[in-house]
Amino acid sequence: MLSMPWATVFLGSMSPHDGARIFQTLLMCMAAWAWVELGAPWRPRRAMPRYLLLAFAIVACASVLTAPRLPHAALEAVSTVLLVLLAVVFARTPLATLCIELPPVLALSGLLSLLMELPRVVFRYADGMAPAASDLGFMYMNHRFLNHLESILLPLLLLPLLLPAARWVRVAAWIGLAGGLALLWRTGGRGTLIAFTIFVVGLPWLLKAQARQILQTVAIAFASGAAVYLLLFVIPIQVLGLHDTITGNAAQRLAGVNDAARLYLWNLALRDIVEHPWLGVGPMHYAHLKNLMAAHPHNSILQWASEWGVAATVALGVLIARLFVRRAAEARRQADGSPDRVFTVICLLTTLVGCVDSLVSGTLVMPVSQTWWFVAAGCALAIADGGNSGRAHPAPTRRAGLALAATLVTAQLLLSVATFMQATRPGSGVPVGMFPRYWNNGQF
Repeated sequence: MLSMPWATVFLGSMSPHDGARIFQTLLMCMAAWAWVELGAPWRPRRAMPRYLLLAFAIVACASVLTAPRLPHAALEAVSTVLLVLLAVVFARTPLATLCIELPPVLALSGLLSLLMELPRVVFRYADGMAPAASDLGFMYMNHRFLNHLESILLPLLLLPLLLPAARWVRVAAWIGLAGGLALLWRTGGRGTLIAFTIFVVGLPWLLKAQARQILQTVAIAFASGAAVYLLLFVIPIQVLGLHDTITGNAAQRLAGVNDAARLYLWNLALRDIVEHPWLGVGPMHYAHLKNLMAAHPHNSILQWASEWGVAATVALGVLIARLFVRRAAEARRQADGSPDRVFTVICLLTTLVGCVDSLVSGTLVMPVSQTWWFVAAGCALAIADGGNSGRAHPAPTRRAGLALAATLVTAQLLLSVATFMQATRPGSGVPVGMFPRYWNNGQF
């Protein structure tokens, strides 16, 4: 459902962005229950990650409690915890299960994301106009949100092509990957293209000799994407004699970089960091700052440092970097030709791709790409037995986990309803650039 935010149009005036948030909320609530079933509570085995998590939790709670708008700060904090639980659920699922169950979901998601865009292309040609970049991703409110999704989903679509899968899964994945690359080039997603390049460069480093097969698949995918681009956007424009006015394709955007808007947003975030270095201005509270551009700074590090504080950001950054380095070292030591190794490396590099793209965009803020990133991160940490090793969890542990999950889900639902009603109440006009952040209407 996250791949089809337009599915909520039958609800009337609801924005597809809000529809994606609702689907994301339902998925997070399911993840909380699954977390309990897998044996809660979960904590890192090693001491250093535990200390980092504890430090982050203490500072984050203080940041939430001192925020000007407590409901919005609490909603951001609770949502973050539930998304982490979503990642934990995938991390605690055995690799063999993920290798079987995830590829069909990925293939369908890629195919549906492409099919969602094709009618708009056809309608533009029927109107006698060449499809522009802004015509794509139109049900995400902003075609850049489609690029955010592609940063995560396109690398993951290699999994159905590299792992044993049914023929229909492979066909759907090929169509979604080739079509997605064509849309990416048409919309000129610079951050996604740069991040995908890092993904390709990282394959030989982690897979060594085994990378040749995957690089061949990537090369074929790019060739297929070029062919789809010709069929969708070059040949029809030439045959119909249309004037292609598009100025946002990847080559032109890469050749003429203009980041004045981002610099403006980054300067605002830096100002918040200087004024509130320890606890930040409060989770989600960059959106509380009225500005002319956006409700987030288009840089995940600056966003967290300005909203949660420098200390929480450092603790989180060290934890993520530590997990990535350790998991990468484990992947390099695995035997060549192992499907588990391919799965881990693809998910690990996809997680890195999302982090890189988030330095210039809202990949970790918008609901669809945000959800897929946490799924990829959890899959990257999954191990053969899911970390369970047949251990039985005592009843008090399960009760504590159930109480925590119930508290988080209840808080998420109540805060979501309260903030949504406030955002959509009559007369709540939104300043330019203040949406979307959590809900479509980003005003507090």
